[in-house]
Amino acid sequence: MKYIGIDYHKQYFVATMMNEQGEVIRRDKASTDRSSIRHYFKNADLSGEVKAVMEACYGWEYFYDEASELVDELIMAHPLKTRLIAEARIKTDSIDSATLAHLLRADLIPQAYAPDSETRNKKNLLRYRSSLVAMKVRIKNIIHSVLTRNHIEDQLFTSLSDKFGKRGLSYLRAIRLKGNDTVILNDYLDLLEETGRKIKEAEKRIQGVCHEDKICTLLNSIPGIGPILAVTIRYEIDDIERFMSAGKLCSYAGLVPSTYSSGNRTYQGKITKQGNKWLRWAMIEAAQKAPAKDLWLRSFYQRISKNGKKIARVAVARKLLEIVYRIWKEEKPYYKKGTVALPFV
Repeated sequence: MKYIGIDYHKQYFVATMMNEQGEVIRRDKASTDRSSIRHYFKNADLSGEVKAVMEACYGWEYFYDEASELVDELIMAHPLKTRLIAEARIKTDSIDSATLAHLLRADLIPQAYAPDSETRNKKNLLRYRSSLVAMKVRIKNIIHSVLTRNHIEDQLFTSLSDKFGKRGLSYLRAIRLKGNDTVILNDYLDLLEETGRKIKEAEKRIQGVCHEDKICTLLNSIPGIGPILAVTIRYEIDDIERFMSAGKLCSYAGLVPSTYSSGNRTYQGKITKQGNKWLRWAMIEAAQKAPAKDLWLRSFYQRISKNGKKIARVAVARKLLEIVYRIWKEEKPYYKKGTVALPFV
């Protein structure tokens, strides 16, 4: 058995190969282009079984896809949990790659999940839509700043509930501002409308993914979870068998309270917010809508809201994720419980 620790960077990687006794067989530095990666593994002595490890870092997907075909097993190390590297006083690429190889040889690598290319492709589409939504919000804020510096306080415009709806855009297109601001405003309005079109196109593709995927269709039956959130949840979790219980899944999403122990006392604080931020975002989004759509969830929300609406919303998000776990495991749609509740506010 041979072990290879790989310290990956954008332009190059350093690889340290060890035998079972922990002796360094070779250490190499190579470029990260496709031909150099294949050249390294082709010229390395890969006789016998070979295991390699690299940290999950920015841009890992490209290297992982190339290298995983050339060794018996390529493991992704969780960077936050590989403390020997993160907390080392002396850090060099050679030391980091050797440390990874030693940890791999001792079977002490804290693994990170490596989704396949299809899952990553779906997640890229979701990230693309999110970036467009963020861009749209930023453009709206810039337009507001242009109007503010021109003291636009027209009663008709300020009374509109959707200032960037059809009536609002017609108004903004018609006004004349000082200096270059009229041209600037219209250019930003063009960007806003084009961004809106791109968002609709992305959402149409995401809805197509939802309709074609059995798990997404099941998740879509849960109150508060539409096609966008269903696809997000489906592909951020990817494989439900990774989680032994609903509690483990909630922990992965950072929707469990932080715990502090001292002596015989245990204290619970706010949610950890560690783990998958996209999954946590999706569940919080769903929790804002779910109580208005389901009597049982509404009753649950109202019972917890005595401690605060924010706490109740997080509790609903956690409850929804537990429902996601059960529905995914059982492959059955959501069943609405007939609980009488007060109107949701």
